[in-house]
Amino acid sequence: MKSTISFFTVSLLAFQIVSCSSPSSKTETSAGNEKIIPQVSAGSFQLRPYREVTLENGLKIYFIRETSLPRISLTMLVKAGALQESAALAGVNFLTANLLQQGTQTKSALQLADEFGSLGTELEVDANSDFTTVKADALSNGADKLLQLYSDVLMNPSFKDNEIYRVKSQMTAAIRKTVDDPSKYASDRMDAFLYGNHPYGRDVMGTLGSVRKLKKQNVIRHYLSYYKPNNASLAIVGNFNEEFEKSVEANFGKWTKRKLPEVKWEAPPMFEGLNVKLIVKKGLQQTQIRIASVGISRSSEKYLPLRLSNESLGGSFASRLNQKIRDDLGLTYSIGSAFDTRKDTGEFIISTFTKNETAGQTFEETLKVLEGFSQSGATEAEVSAARSQLIGQFPRAIETPDRFAFNLMVLDYMGISPDYLKNFIRNVGKIKGKAAHEAFIQTVSPTRLKVLVYGDVGIVKQFEKWKPEVQKLAP
Repeated sequence: MKSTISFFTVSLLAFQIVSCSSPSSKTETSAGNEKIIPQVSAGSFQLRPYREVTLENGLKIYFIRETSLPRISLTMLVKAGALQESAALAGVNFLTANLLQQGTQTKSALQLADEFGSLGTELEVDANSDFTTVKADALSNGADKLLQLYSDVLMNPSFKDNEIYRVKSQMTAAIRKTVDDPSKYASDRMDAFLYGNHPYGRDVMGTLGSVRKLKKQNVIRHYLSYYKPNNASLAIVGNFNEEFEKSVEANFGKWTKRKLPEVKWEAPPMFEGLNVKLIVKKGLQQTQIRIASVGISRSSEKYLPLRLSNESLGGSFASRLNQKIRDDLGLTYSIGSAFDTRKDTGEFIISTFTKNETAGQTFEETLKVLEGFSQSGATEAEVSAARSQLIGQFPRAIETPDRFAFNLMVLDYMGISPDYLKNFIRNVGKIKGKAAHEAFIQTVSPTRLKVLVYGDVGIVKQFEKWKPEVQKLAP
C-alpha cells in the first residue's frame, strides 16, 4: 500500500488550467436525481460524456466509461482539509486521511495492504489545504473486490491507537526535516507571513506542538464531522457495466448522512507597503525569494483574466520575469509567478532563487519587472501568445478520463458549473488585453506586498534599505 505521507502542501494549480466558469448552456436529460451529460464540443475539442447521480444521502457520483483498457478507478473527494481545522488541532485532517489506509473495523493495515496488493494496486490518499482525495484502481476483473475494499476503507475506518502513534511519529519527523528543504521551507514561511492565523498560513501537517497533542478522540470527531456522503463526491472511471454502477450506488447508499458543522476562520491580516522578512541561516548556498500578496478565490470572476495576464508576467517560459531575470541578467535558473486560487482567498506569488551574492539585486530587478507590468500591462503580442498558451494547454488537463473526473469533482467543490469545459476556449478567446490588465491592477499592487527571503546570514546588508525584519536560525 502506497505511503501517502509525501509531506508537501499541495497546491491547486494542477486543475486550474481549465477552471473557468461560464453560464450554463448545455442540454441534458434528467430523471429524479440522475443526469445524463451528453458529449459536447468546445471549439475543436470533444468532451467526454458522463453520468451524474446524487444518492439520497447526498453523495454525488460521476460515472465516466472508458472501454479502451480493462481498468477501473475509484476516486473520492472529501470536502475536508486544513481549512476545516482550528489552529489547536492543526494537522488533524492530514492524520485522519492517512489513517484511512491503516485498517478498518474488520481488517488490519497489513491485511488491507495484502488485499489491495492482490489486485495489483494500492490506496492513494492526498490531503491538502482545501480537500482530501482517496483513490484506488485495478483491472476490471477485480472491480467488485476493489469496490468492497475501497468502500470499507472510507466508511469503516478503525483508527487504532498503534497506527495513530505511528503516523504521528512520521508526521513529526517530516515537519522537523522541512527546514532542510530550502524551497519548501521558504514557501511555508511565506504562507505563514502572508496569511497569519488563517488556515492557509499553516502546513497541512500542522506543527510539532499541534501534532503532539492530537488524540484519538480528535481524529474520530473530525472524521464523523467531515467524512460523510453529503460532504463528498465520487468518480468511477473505466471499463464497467450498469450492474457495477448499481453496486456502487448500493454500497455507498448505506453511508449515513450527517449534519455539517459550521466552519469559520480568521481573515488574512491587512497590511500596507513592502513588508520584507529575512530568515537567515549560516551555511545556506542559495537564497530563496518569495514575493506575495493576497489574491482571489477560485470562484472570482477575475480568475480567467488574471490567468491570461499572469501568463505574460511569469506564467510561461516566454514571460517577462523569465526573460529579464533569467535570460537577460542571468540571476537565476528559474523564476515564475502564479495565482494560487483556492476555496477561500488564494495568493499571488512570485518565486525564485539565486546566489547569496545576488539576492538583493534579484529582488530589486524582480520588483522593477512587476512595477513595469503593473503600469503598462501586456503588449498585444504578449496577450496573443498567452491566449494561445492557455488554449493549447487546455486539452492536456482533461485528456485522460481520470483527469477529467478530477476536474469535475474539484469544480463542483468550488461551486463552479462544469460548463466551463465546454466554453473554456471561447471564453479565453474573448478576453481582451485591457480587461486582463485591469483585473491585474485591481488585485496586485507592487507597492503592497509581503516578501520572504531565506538565505545565508551574509545577505542581510543587501536588504537594509527595505528595513526588513530579520530572523536568525541556528546552523
